[in-house]
Amino acid sequence: MFTITKLSSAIGADVANVDLRRLAESKDAAVVAALREALEAHLVLRFRGQHLSPSDFVRLASAFGHTKTLKRAAAPSSAHLAGHPEIKVVSNVANDDGRPIGDGGASENYWHTDGTYLPQPVKLTFLYGRESPKTNPPKTFFMNLSDVHDRLPHCLTSYLSRLSCIHYSPYNFAPEYAEQIAALPEGADRRHIGPSFPLVRLNPYSGRPSLYLPRQRQCLIEGLTRAESEKISDLLWTYVEAYNDTWGDVIGVDDLFVFDNSYTLHRREAFDSRERRVLWHITTQGEPPIPYASAS
Repeated sequence: MFTITKLSSAIGADVANVDLRRLAESKDAAVVAALREALEAHLVLRFRGQHLSPSDFVRLASAFGHTKTLKRAAAPSSAHLAGHPEIKVVSNVANDDGRPIGDGGASENYWHTDGTYLPQPVKLTFLYGRESPKTNPPKTFFMNLSDVHDRLPHCLTSYLSRLSCIHYSPYNFAPEYAEQIAALPEGADRRHIGPSFPLVRLNPYSGRPSLYLPRQRQCLIEGLTRAESEKISDLLWTYVEAYNDTWGDVIGVDDLFVFDNSYTLHRREAFDSRERRVLWHITTQGEPPIPYASAS
């Protein structure tokens, strides 16, 4: 059986002595269940030295849930692996004709959660390293949002527990809202279009409350004015950016990281745009968050 080594006190663990290619083929229920348990406990798992074909990668992710590609139809820079629409390519690399092979660049990618603008937001994200810069490769960092919540003043957490926020996308990424977005006048504020989720959600595994923040920082909070919403958002991101008990490392070639978007944020450092970086990316579909207030 595989072994688990914690990477920090708050988040992350290394998993050794497991061949993910074999697991992708067998979908061994006992191993998958044990890895699920490890994910619930550590939120981020790292597997080094894995050798997966695109089909292996898809089969592996599907063992953990219904795969959901974060296809960005409105973004010309988006690319998916040929023959494998589930796999999004995350890369700064361009073809000889100048067209990007993937979605992404070399600039810093700030703290965020994947796919919160969907009615059924993303649960797990799988990132598999295919190419990595040889000079100063960037680290990807992770943050435990239950820990962040625990460090907020009690008077603030009590107030937040009653609030829900609209998770909008500045681009037309969610087909469920495409018609509403298309009907808006050019330049109109679209922050009112998207699913509404509690700002504090329950982690059923731990029983702990966790912040659940939209990727876009100036989102609207139901029942508050725009100015009030922005004030709350700015305050929460101040606490997030002051939190320093994070863990991160380079996603090297043949490294696979899987993490739970429900209770984490992640970010990636900037790197030299002349260097090549290529990742394969798959997500699994989650469930709408359970408000912590309704469970406490």
